[in-house]
Amino acid sequence: MVDEADQWFKLNNVLTPDTDGRACLQSVDSWSPPEEGRIKCNIHANWRNASLHSGIAWIARDHSGNVIHHARDAIVNAPNRLIAEIRCVIWTLTSLSDLGVTNVIIASDYNEVMEAIELPLQWPRYRALLHQITKLKEKFVTITFEGETIRTNGIARDIARSVLRDGRFQSYLALGGPSWLQDRIAREETRSRD
Repeated sequence: MVDEADQWFKLNNVLTPDTDGRACLQSVDSWSPPEEGRIKCNIHANWRNASLHSGIAWIARDHSGNVIHHARDAIVNAPNRLIAEIRCVIWTLTSLSDLGVTNVIIASDYNEVMEAIELPLQWPRYRALLHQITKLKEKFVTITFEGETIRTNGIARDIARSVLRDGRFQSYLALGGPSWLQDRIAREETRSRD
């Protein structure tokens, strides 16, 4: 019976070592912070169709889950979701570089954009946009791109959705997180410290 339980935990990836060697259960559905000294920036592009605006957003947090900055904007002329997501990455990297961030993890729940950034030669149709990302990556000391689940990227998704939902087409960058999402941000911050 114990062997079956151990096998279940290993297969379901829920048993992870804590810093003091104890084992703890960790939900795969919760946002995970970056290591100390890095910023994790969750991004999302809310694309509906080529003729409408797309809402784009990012939220940057430290190793304790504290929100450093968040931003929201609207873009036009995005013929497909991948282009909207790539343009979101370009905008995010430009913003973070302008803010002086040098060590960052960019996290997205859209796997295709992560694949395109990692293997740009396999995405020739998007060569010009991907080249912009390659050039922007040079401005960072360390930069990593990682996948998220829709759930763990939920706050970035909600900020991006608010552009179209609420008709907020004016770009902005703010310290901290949006006030209307403070409860969720606080819950994720608390989980990241546990």
